[in-house]
Amino acid sequence: MRQAILQKADEHSRRLGIDRREFLASTMGMAVSLAVLNQMGCDAGDDGGGGDGTGSDQPFIVPQEATCQPSDFVSGDEFIFDIQTHSFDDGEWREQNVVYPIFLGIFANCGDVRVDPLDCFDQDRYGEIMFVDSDTTMAVISAWPAATCSEMRQLFGRPARACGLPLSNEGMRRLRDFINGKAMSQRVVNQVQVMPNDNLELQLDIMRMTIADPEWQTVAWKCYPAWRSDSYPSPEGFARGFFLTDPIGRKFIETGLELGIPNFAVHKGLPIPGFDVEHNNPKDIGPVARDYPEANFIVYHSGIGTGTGDNVTDAFNAGRTELDPFDPEDPNPRGVNALIKTVMDHALEPGSNVYAELGSAWSNVRNDPVAAQHMIGKLLRYIGEDNVLWGTDAIITGNPQSQIESFRAFQITEEFQDLYGYPALTPEIKAKIFGLNAAKVYRIDPDLTRCRVRDSDFAMLKKGMDAELGPRRWTAKPPLGPVSRREFIRLAKLNIAKGVPG
Repeated sequence: MRQAILQKADEHSRRLGIDRREFLASTMGMAVSLAVLNQMGCDAGDDGGGGDGTGSDQPFIVPQEATCQPSDFVSGDEFIFDIQTHSFDDGEWREQNVVYPIFLGIFANCGDVRVDPLDCFDQDRYGEIMFVDSDTTMAVISAWPAATCSEMRQLFGRPARACGLPLSNEGMRRLRDFINGKAMSQRVVNQVQVMPNDNLELQLDIMRMTIADPEWQTVAWKCYPAWRSDSYPSPEGFARGFFLTDPIGRKFIETGLELGIPNFAVHKGLPIPGFDVEHNNPKDIGPVARDYPEANFIVYHSGIGTGTGDNVTDAFNAGRTELDPFDPEDPNPRGVNALIKTVMDHALEPGSNVYAELGSAWSNVRNDPVAAQHMIGKLLRYIGEDNVLWGTDAIITGNPQSQIESFRAFQITEEFQDLYGYPALTPEIKAKIFGLNAAKVYRIDPDLTRCRVRDSDFAMLKKGMDAELGPRRWTAKPPLGPVSRREFIRLAKLNIAKGVPG
């Protein structure tokens, strides 16, 4: 794909008399790239009426003229509510957690000369990437899991070798206030990270504390059932994850409901090295959604990658589970199909209290139009058009603008609609996915928020930079971390040689 894109870009740029880099940074470069995805993602013997990958009947709608002249084919004015974003502060985790500084160091390559590369993920860069260099309107800030740095761990003989959240609950609150203060409007809302398998009573106290103080403004509880905790060992004595159907999971849900926050953001499916594969399966979502109808279960990553493994290869190839339609007779479904099965097995209709979030799901399938159509089509058909929520996993995945633009151009073809019963991905449904669905879940007024955002400092800065450097200036900034498989393998070998965990 890369070779084909570069070749076509070279041909078009020569014809136009401009530099190839300049061409690729323009909307013409996006058009050529999506056209190549259309060509390579479809049957080579069927040009679909557009042998060059352009046309209105392709998975990515690319007007033919868009490949040779600037256009607005990927522009839009939607309310975009990204409910999975990340930033990392300078808290105790940098000293007390032996894993995250090394892991995040792989991605900490933002082109800046900084004292600490981990500052590439700080609040300034977060604000720049999310609200100046992209069309994102609002965002939910989300944390990553880690053991709590408490004296209790020392008392029980378990020294905290890897404790401390890379963005603590207090850190999420500070980031929210920093961004909203700069914007003079509500651009960020925060969740509270809860790890029921790491001293349940302490975690429940954290939940109660955040509600007792109204300044926390908690909108959801975030949990990682597949994260292994040595304070919740298996009968064999090994660190393990948990299911929401376990007693500790149910206590977590019931406490959240008692405290008046019904939103539970649950990581499921996306393989993370070291995560418990068994508890990464979303099979517990159906039972708890049925048992707690007043709760909203927001399945982060939509279960993509379920049933693959827990190594680096699985983590970076999660989209391969989405090449097939849902089969109700499959006893061991993988990926999104595993989420669909648990929903159907417990008689939950589309539009129930189960929501599918697209962070690191859309970015994993968008380079394969077959997988992309299956994944989005299945979620719309079985989970419901009102229950698919936008998320990108930025800023770890870099600027979210390319994900936004590719989804704007995406559709489910009539062929896939006829073969698999998927609904058409209309502009109205896209608007729901981009933000209107999440606005209902998080009780946000999109019209009021948008009006205030347009007059904010961030908006004024964005307009000024658009005028000076162009709206596609984000294309000139390098992505975080390694940009090729070769670079990633080199870094992996270096860490292996150092004996680095994970």
